[in-house]
Amino acid sequence: MMTTPEIFREKSPLSEKDCFVVFDRRKSSFTFPVHVHPEYELNFVEGAPGAERIIGDSLETIAERDLVLIANPELKHAWKDGACTSSNIHEITIQFHASLIEQYLDKNQFRSVRQLFARAARGVSFGQATIDRVQPLLRILTMENDGFYSVMRFFILLHELSKGDDYRELSSTALPEENSAVLQLQKLRAYVNRHVTEDIRMTDAAAILNMSRSTFARFLKLHTGMNFTDYLLDVRINMAIHQLKSGSPIPDVVAHCGFNSVSYFYRVFKKAKGVTPVEFREQSRKHQTII
Repeated sequence: MMTTPEIFREKSPLSEKDCFVVFDRRKSSFTFPVHVHPEYELNFVEGAPGAERIIGDSLETIAERDLVLIANPELKHAWKDGACTSSNIHEITIQFHASLIEQYLDKNQFRSVRQLFARAARGVSFGQATIDRVQPLLRILTMENDGFYSVMRFFILLHELSKGDDYRELSSTALPEENSAVLQLQKLRAYVNRHVTEDIRMTDAAAILNMSRSTFARFLKLHTGMNFTDYLLDVRINMAIHQLKSGSPIPDVVAHCGFNSVSYFYRVFKKAKGVTPVEFREQSRKHQTII
């Protein structure tokens, strides 16, 4: 039986106003811990035979090329070095909001994509024939600078993935309870996002999920590890991170993210991130392509 490692909750740089984020990396090893994040993810790895892939309760050794789609915010995943000796690993990661695709899944034209995403709640791995077909699309997507065309290319990529007959589910665990929790957390996040500039009361948030205050408090602690106050602060700081990276003035970040004052924002941000908001913005000059 695979030992369950501690699960890290990743904070993606993807903002609410963007469709997806693309990372195109060259590296010599896998260092990111087992993690989850609210965004769906398509991950391509090339040049790392012998590396290990963890998706839910699945642990497999990958070949020269590996392509996986994860459509479940609570499905843990990671790639580890394992027996890989390569020092030239190529990884393309696309993270995207569930809402980007879910709004179309009830349409007839998206029937095959709907079936793909239903299975991708457990993570799906694509065979070499599909990888051969879509790898040029992946590469073009990393180079496309026009936002509109990038979105169109991404939808074409998802359609091509859905038309293959060589993908398989990875995690064997049926997760009806966890999937229900995922939907509840998504509903809560959407509510908080809509009212982030307001004084959000725990009673109102609990009512959104049809829970009592005590049940809601236990639910939130179980699935996020946070109480309601910390959860709200985490959401606001995460929003502030996106706005700081986009160059928004500090007063605008404070107003748009629901902080009481500039001084309070500086205090809680430095406590959470270890640096002031201005220092964080200066340090966040990593290469990334936001579409």
